[in-house]
Amino acid sequence: MSTDDRVQSVRNAWTNALRAEVLRVGRAIPEVARVVTVGMWIATYADADGSNAFPGRDTLATLSGCSQETVTRAVKVLMGVGVLARKRRPNASAMYQLLMPTGGGLDWAAHIHHMTDTRQRRARRLEKERIAAEAETRKASPDAVRTASAAGVPDSDRTGGSEPPRDTPESVRGRPRKASPDAVRTASASGVYQYSPTYGRDPLPDHDMADDSPQPPKRAGEAAEDESSPSEAPPAPEEPELRRCTMCRFPIVPDPQRPGRTVHAACQRRLERHSA
Repeated sequence: MSTDDRVQSVRNAWTNALRAEVLRVGRAIPEVARVVTVGMWIATYADADGSNAFPGRDTLATLSGCSQETVTRAVKVLMGVGVLARKRRPNASAMYQLLMPTGGGLDWAAHIHHMTDTRQRRARRLEKERIAAEAETRKASPDAVRTASAAGVPDSDRTGGSEPPRDTPESVRGRPRKASPDAVRTASASGVYQYSPTYGRDPLPDHDMADDSPQPPKRAGEAAEDESSPSEAPPAPEEPELRRCTMCRFPIVPDPQRPGRTVHAACQRRLERHSA
């Protein structure tokens, strides 16, 4: 048999067909490339006729660089488009069979939801739908009174259910105020206690008010002066004049025990040694 008459194996034909599918729809559906990656690793374990491929799910997850859950979802997509068959075995990994695709192209869009519709995405989608539904039921009221929540959340109305007519100022919760020309807040229509203005009078008449005469600021480091004392500081006491030694002429430190000495003790000892 010549080299031109070689017959392509099912395994090689299957990998070439799935590679062409990725190039055809890879840009429109990026998840197809991840699905086919798992299929290519399955094909490396298959015989030439595409049978006897039984790699474990953990092995495929390690080779594909994804989780075992992703491997399971990718296998579901390959089985959905009709290019892979799976046969379960008791107490062993499943056995896969490569199936050649028939027709012009595979319908990836109809089965790619097994890969994209994860539990996290489903939870996020349901949460967004719940928030949108609650926003539709709770709309802004023209009189600023919140309507009851569909989820049973209590309303902001704390009056026990008795609501005044909506045409009166009492229908608006809070403290309605009006602008005053003298900048004094008016009393609340609902009778809420409000402090009275304190300008122009003593707010605490039983207390003595401080003198309003301006006081000059004192500089840092300046000693505080007594108002009763004269402004001039008292004279500093005179320091006593130190005596000097009659021999060396250096000052003599005052000593209470020897008040009248005129010679240092060292000089006295030297004088005694010389005279001896």
